[in-house]
Amino acid sequence: MFGFLGLMLGVTAGALTGVAIKGLISDPVVTGGGAVAFYAAFGISSLMTMFVMLNYITMTLRISADGFDVRLGMKSAVVKTDDLVAVRVAEPQSRMTRAAAQTRPNMRSIAKMWSVLGVKTGVELDVRVGGDDGKVETWFIASNDPESLNDKLVEVIGPADDESVESDS
Repeated sequence: MFGFLGLMLGVTAGALTGVAIKGLISDPVVTGGGAVAFYAAFGISSLMTMFVMLNYITMTLRISADGFDVRLGMKSAVVKTDDLVAVRVAEPQSRMTRAAAQTRPNMRSIAKMWSVLGVKTGVELDVRVGGDDGKVETWFIASNDPESLNDKLVEVIGPADDESVESDS
């Protein structure tokens, strides 16, 4: 997806630059109202492409006593603290390595992966899905400072009655 968006951004920027240079050197390709519409359309398309690309490399995570809210682009999830079973610092790996490692039977399967380009570590959360009797899924959430995020989540979760909160700091 990023390759395609980068290609579109390059084509758009190249067309804008080429038309502008052609207009400075010799007869302009577009003039008058057509030029305004052309530059506005290509400019807006470049800004929209940049917005989409930047939107997927930033992630926000809000932690409170009620739960936490994680947002990455248009993808989001809200989890109550009662549904958090365990949290631990994840090993530094690339996203592809993490996904490929799941095929080995001795590795933990990750149900949801909240990863950001260039961030190779984070925390793994065990989240109970479907109430008290629901199954437990493991989520990966990328973080530049996983130890601090782990400590904050452990503080919010607190010790559970029948299950212990893991912490590998």
